[in-house]
Amino acid sequence: MTHKTISILIAASAIFCSVNIAMADDTMNDIQLDALITGNTLYVDIPKGAPGAPDGGTAPIYYAADGIAKAQLPAGSLLVGTWSISGDQYCINWDNGPKNSCTKLVRGVDGFTVIDTALAKPRGIVKRIQTGNPEKL
Repeated sequence: MTHKTISILIAASAIFCSVNIAMADDTMNDIQLDALITGNTLYVDIPKGAPGAPDGGTAPIYYAADGIAKAQLPAGSLLVGTWSISGDQYCINWDNGPKNSCTKLVRGVDGFTVIDTALAKPRGIVKRIQTGNPEKL
């Protein structure tokens, strides 16, 4: 290999590495989570077979600025609880559901994936975010 060929390979490797870094998933921090969810409704597509969504579907989840959370599950149940942010996750204590249910939002090329912190598994994908409580939950 010539010196010129080696230089081209090194430059190509550097470009490839920087593209991979730019495309890496990005876990939202506390400031980003606060901006994304406080006072907003997240519409989360839930996979088939998940609790409250045996057939899958979309669950609107409203995160009120006063710390109240409300979720309309695809199967019809309405969950009510309190939410808070702690580092790179937010946790909900549902009055009529799971306690200390913590999740992370990971931004990827397809949007935000909701990750169950305890299981380190996806719960769904945020399809859209709306200001306020348009579903009147």
